[in-house]
Amino acid sequence: MQTFLKYIKLLDLYQTKINLIGKSTRDKIWSRHILDSAQILKLLPNENKGRYIIDVGTGAGLPGLVLSILGRNDIILCENNQKKVNFLSEVTKECQLKVQIFKGKIESYNNKNTKIIVSRAFAPLNFLLKSIKHIIKPDTVLVIHKGEKYLEELELARKYYTFSAKCYDSITNPLAKIVKIKNIVELNEY
Repeated sequence: MQTFLKYIKLLDLYQTKINLIGKSTRDKIWSRHILDSAQILKLLPNENKGRYIIDVGTGAGLPGLVLSILGRNDIILCENNQKKVNFLSEVTKECQLKVQIFKGKIESYNNKNTKIIVSRAFAPLNFLLKSIKHIIKPDTVLVIHKGEKYLEELELARKYYTFSAKCYDSITNPLAKIVKIKNIVELNEY
């Protein structure tokens, strides 16, 4: 709990300078951001030495920092914005978290030891798949937060990729889903 409080304190401090979370969501930070991020923990495969979870477009460290605070030691935060990277570095240091930070776009990330890809509020599924296709392997698993248009996103993505998807109800938003995707294969270059 102390680590979460430290994280929130730093988030509030940086939020005055950069937009990390929506201002209207700050007073619901525990449900809207912390619990929403934490709910995917049970869907992640166990830690696999030498293989990582990458949080694409992590922004405020959601869900990656939350997963790290909850005990995952295999997290890589991917963020292109230098001010947000500075925030992530400060939280990592102050909260003594074992995370790596990749500063850059996911398209330029080339670590082939990525096992799991998580994402929350980054991009529509089709764009996410296009952005990460260079690091997808046969055993790659995506665990992503999706809003009420998740079925439309799945339908569009299936025009370009085959995959299996299982949707789980979000515990923080009755219209949202957590989508776990496996067996991703690109159909055609586009």
